[in-house]
Amino acid sequence: MTAKAKAKKEDSFEDSLSRLEDIVGRLEAGDIDLESSVAAFEEGVALVRALNKRLDTVQSKIEKLARSAGGVLETEELEDG
Repeated sequence: MTAKAKAKKEDSFEDSLSRLEDIVGRLEAGDIDLESSVAAFEEGVALVRALNKRLDTVQSKIEKLARSAGGVLETEELEDG
């Protein structure tokens, strides 16, 4: 694994999300050439997949923590703070 790839793997969720937002902004602006657009799109897709995987992992952890003593999963709506 290259140093760049390792650094990207270690980015926080927030850093990855921010990077994705930057990519979307650049693509929406339409001020980059076709090759750069394709590369940015590919990076964006990879970020979406990685972010979704992280969210799935966190959801699984939350579900494990939310199990009642009888082993029944209890879910509650999170209130917006």
